[in-house]
Amino acid sequence: MDLEAGDEALDVIPGSEIDEFADDPTRERRRLLEFARDAEKLAGKKDLKLQKAAELVKSLIRDDFKPIIFCRFINTAEYVASQLKDLLPNKVEVACVTGHLPPTEREERVKLLAESDPRVLVCTDCLSEGINLQDWFDAVLHYDLSWNPMRHEQRSGRVDRFGQRSETVNVVTYYGADNVIDVKVLEVLLRKHRTIRSTLGISVPVPARTNEIIEALVESLLSSQGDGDQMVIGGFEEYMARAGNELFQDWEEASEREKRSRTIFAQETIKPEIVDTQLRKVRASLGSQEDTKQFFVEAIQSLDGRLTGDDPCTVRLEESPRALRDNLGCPESFRATFEFPPKDGVDYLSRTHPYVENLASFVLDSALDPTPETRARRCGAIRTRGVSTRTTLLLLRFRYHLRQDDVRGSRTFLAEDSQLMAFEGEPSNPQWLSQEDAEKLIHLKPDDNTPPDQARHFVQLVLDQFKILNTSIEARARKRAEKLLEAHREVRSAARMQNVQYEVEPKLPADLIGVYVYLPVGGSS
Repeated sequence: MDLEAGDEALDVIPGSEIDEFADDPTRERRRLLEFARDAEKLAGKKDLKLQKAAELVKSLIRDDFKPIIFCRFINTAEYVASQLKDLLPNKVEVACVTGHLPPTEREERVKLLAESDPRVLVCTDCLSEGINLQDWFDAVLHYDLSWNPMRHEQRSGRVDRFGQRSETVNVVTYYGADNVIDVKVLEVLLRKHRTIRSTLGISVPVPARTNEIIEALVESLLSSQGDGDQMVIGGFEEYMARAGNELFQDWEEASEREKRSRTIFAQETIKPEIVDTQLRKVRASLGSQEDTKQFFVEAIQSLDGRLTGDDPCTVRLEESPRALRDNLGCPESFRATFEFPPKDGVDYLSRTHPYVENLASFVLDSALDPTPETRARRCGAIRTRGVSTRTTLLLLRFRYHLRQDDVRGSRTFLAEDSQLMAFEGEPSNPQWLSQEDAEKLIHLKPDDNTPPDQARHFVQLVLDQFKILNTSIEARARKRAEKLLEAHREVRSAARMQNVQYEVEPKLPADLIGVYVYLPVGGSS
């Protein structure tokens, strides 16, 4: 989430010699320099904040985290980085990235650090947006509290985002309990920001620029009392608190407006149970991660590939057909896992991973257009103890036209659906099985040899009498069309999408992709 243009991550420390003020020999400047010299005397062992931060970083590293330390100013980041190099074990690589570096060099330095393990990155808010860090880091330590809570969210968002392979992202908000400014920032801004986010489910930015936030916080701080001592002259409390009160009131009003506006959006009215039902159906049709693993392992092994070791395993394709390696676009040997998140250097093979998709395309293409390397077949017959009578499994592809009529006119979409249908007995008098029983057939293994001539005979019987079977197949297609229409109407109705009409028309005949005959062991049919 971006901040306003006037709220860029300026990481120059206040009082630094910059621009036209560099040669201004004023009294104020001399006082700031004196403060800076006093602060330098606290560097190292006397810096209790640094020492405690080093302990926190050591703890994160012991727990196998790779932390990023965010500082507010360049000088602070460079100081923390140089000190940590001495305070942390020698094996820990520490790097610093600030606004002193141009954007391209910032990314290069981060990538160079990513080659080391363990590692610690110290940076300013110049890295809180515009670069993804989730591939190399999984913990964030806020060394300085930002006076704009959105900045904290941006910092964490560089690490806690899609693609993060660690199950846990550790975020440490570091502050001094005896530091009244830190406490005020934490209590007034950060906790209020989190309360609003937990209530609405989204972040509501502070309705002010950073300078206005600072002004409101300072005045709120000065108008408060600490340890019973009044911090401002009596009678001025109301005047000093005004800016703070106005800011927090504006923030509350912005949150209420956002809460009211969200009630008009369709997604806020959808019933979760309806979406969950349809989501489960979609996931069932796509298959589970266990199905993906079974397909990949069996396909690779059938194509002379080898998988060694547990998960993660090593996939070796040196003896596989050259066409397979070319289609997969992968090296001859690589490490893979079917469990998320993967470790460094290991490919997570999900259903949509290029290796899995390319393998599926290779198997399907070789079955449709047989080549010497093919292992898949569109038809076949086996003898198995899993059936007591001849059983036939059909792999079908149904296609539908989904027409949607609304204020924008009429539009037609194409939907495809792969289905299994199975029957027992002769094709001329099929006894159709349930969907559940049909799916069980794909897991059966051959228990006896089947002569090629016998296999061709039983498959040909199915093909010759397919017209009889087609009556039931088309009935299944129409029923699936009704289910598809019902699902569309249910979800659209839950989302309050009105004045929309749907029609689903099956495009017949269905495509016959495969015929597989299962024969009982010891019988002739």
